[in-house]
Amino acid sequence: KIMGYKGQSLLGFIYSVALCVQIASADLSYAVPEEMRPGSIVGNIAKDLGLEVGTFLSRKARIDAEDNYQHFCDLDLKTGHFIIRERIDREELCGEVVSCMLKYELVLESPLEVHRVSLLIQDVNDNSPVFPKDSVKLEITESADKGARYRVNEAHDADIGQNTVKQYSLETNEHFTLTVRDDADGSKSIELVLDKELDREKEHEINFALFAVDGGNPQRSGTAIIHVTVLDANDNAPVFDQAIYKASLAENSPLETSVVTVRATDADEGVNGEVTYEFSRISEKAKKVFSLNSKTGEIKVTGTLDFETNSKYEMRVDAKDGYGLSSDSKVVIDITDVNDNAPVIHAKSLINPITENVSPGSEVGIINVQDRDSDINGQVRCSIQQNVP
Repeated sequence: KIMGYKGQSLLGFIYSVALCVQIASADLSYAVPEEMRPGSIVGNIAKDLGLEVGTFLSRKARIDAEDNYQHFCDLDLKTGHFIIRERIDREELCGEVVSCMLKYELVLESPLEVHRVSLLIQDVNDNSPVFPKDSVKLEITESADKGARYRVNEAHDADIGQNTVKQYSLETNEHFTLTVRDDADGSKSIELVLDKELDREKEHEINFALFAVDGGNPQRSGTAIIHVTVLDANDNAPVFDQAIYKASLAENSPLETSVVTVRATDADEGVNGEVTYEFSRISEKAKKVFSLNSKTGEIKVTGTLDFETNSKYEMRVDAKDGYGLSSDSKVVIDITDVNDNAPVIHAKSLINPITENVSPGSEVGIINVQDRDSDINGQVRCSIQQNVP
């Protein structure tokens, strides 16, 4: 009997050769908030499955999972409680993935029995909005017209859903107001609008705060200080030659591999036309594996890539001229799978005694074979050595 199931990048085949085996799909589903204290009770598996908790010891009950999250939860054999063994950080575990699900299997012996247990990790508002920089420096000519707009990078909140950034506001000041526009890709365009013309003779510098607030309860906020220096004219912002840059990269790409080069031009001359590049929004994981040349716009590999951990990276790159006008572009990097994982065999149960007169075709154990690669690289074929019963 062969059964298969596939995770996010996982294709496994269960080869079952067991006496009186009962296998149930998605028997139990639990949901808990992240950051629960170790020892917290998720639920009582014995009660929820209608099993006698007293049989857990005699039937050698255990919880199985993939190695990368086996340590998060455990089973109390005396009470039947499914408990948190180690603090779970949803953002560290799943990043921006909306559904953060851990999958376990409850295995019991004599008779063999397997129940699947899923654990949904819910987001809590444990992260504040963070701007790419604590301070934003703008150099604006005193001849700038009323209504002139100056883009500011949005804040990022590692939380998801209602706990992400929901609102922006500007400290009251004499010269600038704030506009926020929702873009098609889910990001926001934030612009400072010149509401009153500048006068360099009266003010050389203007400072005020920009606030980002999330939708959690209680709310969390982040702040960036806007420093405006009043200068002479800078008429044009840099313009990227593409709105979105896309690249594909094998997960075994060596360090210093060139991924993609972004390019922006500025119609101004001199310092006003000199363009530099920087990441304006990038995840902590992406920072560890990619670098950006501030002068050329070339993005290179600087860390180890792993398709099974992260198959796609998205980031934004800012192009800024010598006096602070800027624009941004999106970069999408797809990581392609290579066959770098060998199949792993998990013997669910091979210790039950077998009578000598057992009939051919009887099932005597469960073997679980998994390969973390995807598509054809993750397909597994199972076979038994010849000349065995």
